[in-house]
Amino acid sequence: MSRYAWTAFLGACLLFLVEPMLGKAILPWFGGTPSVWAMCLVFFQALLFAGYAYAHLGRRLGPRRQALLHGVLLVLSVAWLPVTPAAAWQPDGAGLPSLRILGALGASAGVPYLLLSSTSPLLQEWYGRDTGRSPYWLYALANAGSLVALMAYPFLIEPAVSLATQTTAWSWIYGAFVASSLWCALPELRRRAAPAPDPAGAPEPGRGACWLWFLLPAGASAMLVATTNRLTLDVASVPFLWILPLALYLVSFILCFADLYSRRVWGAIFAVGFAADAAAALWLPVPALVWQIAGASALLFAGCMVLHGEAARLKPAPAHLTAFYLRLAGGGAFGAVLVALVAPRVFADFWEYPVSLVLAYALLLAAIRLDPASAFTARWRVWAWAPAGALLLLASATYAQAARFEGGDTVATARGFYGVLRVYDDDPALFWPMRRLRHGRIQHGTQFLDQDRRREPTSYYAPGSGVALAIERNPKRLAGAPLRIGVVGLGTGTMAAWGREGDLVRFYEIDPNVVVFARAYFTYLRDSRARVDVVMGDARLSLERGRARLARDPYDVLVVDAFSSDAIPVHLLTRECFALYHRVLAPDGVLAVHISNRYLDLQPLVRGLAAAFGDEVRTVHHGSDPAAGASNSTWMLLTKNRAFLDDPDVRAIDPEPPGAPAFVWTDDFSNLLEVLKRPVFAWNR
Repeated sequence: MSRYAWTAFLGACLLFLVEPMLGKAILPWFGGTPSVWAMCLVFFQALLFAGYAYAHLGRRLGPRRQALLHGVLLVLSVAWLPVTPAAAWQPDGAGLPSLRILGALGASAGVPYLLLSSTSPLLQEWYGRDTGRSPYWLYALANAGSLVALMAYPFLIEPAVSLATQTTAWSWIYGAFVASSLWCALPELRRRAAPAPDPAGAPEPGRGACWLWFLLPAGASAMLVATTNRLTLDVASVPFLWILPLALYLVSFILCFADLYSRRVWGAIFAVGFAADAAAALWLPVPALVWQIAGASALLFAGCMVLHGEAARLKPAPAHLTAFYLRLAGGGAFGAVLVALVAPRVFADFWEYPVSLVLAYALLLAAIRLDPASAFTARWRVWAWAPAGALLLLASATYAQAARFEGGDTVATARGFYGVLRVYDDDPALFWPMRRLRHGRIQHGTQFLDQDRRREPTSYYAPGSGVALAIERNPKRLAGAPLRIGVVGLGTGTMAAWGREGDLVRFYEIDPNVVVFARAYFTYLRDSRARVDVVMGDARLSLERGRARLARDPYDVLVVDAFSSDAIPVHLLTRECFALYHRVLAPDGVLAVHISNRYLDLQPLVRGLAAAFGDEVRTVHHGSDPAAGASNSTWMLLTKNRAFLDDPDVRAIDPEPPGAPAFVWTDDFSNLLEVLKRPVFAWNR
């Protein structure tokens, strides 16, 4: 028995260690966007389904041949090691990011992950035949192994071990797993035929139960991906915020398959949370970061407890075990595909989150309806169904009204892999109405609608802002020489307004929809007197590709402002990336980093990175001025240029206080907790 338990636990650990490991490896290639992890979840859920299908269909071979085939594939899978994504899959600015992500994951870890996915159902079937006991406890044990791996990654592995070392260590442990799996297969290799199942002990499951085996996990998986997207969109796409929802998802599996689910308790908790979330969507202000994470996580856990609990109540006799798990995995893959691939093409905004909650609640009602022992089918069923159905209708209507309110009077909207964009105009009755671009919940640029003022830089780039200071007081500008300006993040193209005749302003933008909107609905790019270029693709990859050319013609000012909604692009704020910035920046150049953020205080991070490269720092806070179209902004200017630092306007800015907090992130490690603003419990209005 111990070998089955050990192998199930080890396989589950490997299965869920490789997920954040590979996600972290490819995240910088695609701009650090939350959609990367959503696509990773699609891949892993799809491979989990494929592994379960392989285990289910392999039963037709008989025990001996199935075990022999599995052993051969395990040995051959060692050829895939180490599981490191090849650089050839890095995007080049063309093609679909989703396909590249799936291709990179499949090429690096497809076969090992497929075989790891098949471990749980195979071992349970082998254990049942070998011992004659119920094997379902192995499923709970495997989920416990998955949870251990997930919790270890952000707190023990990521902070202490480089990615290269992680993949190497994972590969060695996978070799031990292969040996352990072959050990478990030995009894099957000696078995000529499977014992005939007892028809009386294995009744055929009903059609309704079979559908719920598929739909209930589909609803839970949809909630998982939608909740993860919601959390990472406004903070950062980092392993901690990937793992928290996934860990809660797994805990619900563990509890439910350990028969610790109570419909009365968890159904009531989920119904209350569902109603509260619907009400909050329409009537409450945006909560602070801690409340967002806590509220979304609690609701996800309650929903998964309900959906996985109802699925566990329907688990069949062991004779139908692999068919049961196949439908569970198929539903999980289907739910992930709906949110990650279908929703962005169907919904104009992130409506999949409320839709997943409505779906989860409806599935709970369906499971109750099909349960003949439910109180809803007894004499009180009318009184039970009336409030339950009313809640479903009222919550759906509330979410729909909230979505309509969010839409407002818009000029254009677009949704793609990198998020939701909306262009909208101010009320014409305002004194100086403006056209605005919003990405998620955050404004990403404005322009005066008045034709006489449309060339004025506004929002975070208005006169008096930090980036304005970096250009206006630049010694080359003061001497009348042209400037070479690089800008990471296009937005509305407002930075082009600072260009003069002879200047070069080159933007780096990963989202093609941003480029379309900047050119179609704003005029900064075509109005600029400078030569304006737009380079498509992730800024870091693009700068790396152009490094040789930029070494000959470096930038005088490099502007880093590449936020998606309020989420920070972690890979653009590491020591390795700042080293790249300094290689493409002139020795006397100025690096301007925009750090305005509702939730995160990036000043100690940028301060530490400046110190690592010997730069002096000036932090410029600029207030809102509606008449000038200026928004509140905080910029940090990093430079070694003594002439710039001695300029009277720059000298008037207080230098960084001695002993101020400072730290450095690297590509291997970043700690989101270090940059949380205090207090983090306030509500944003």
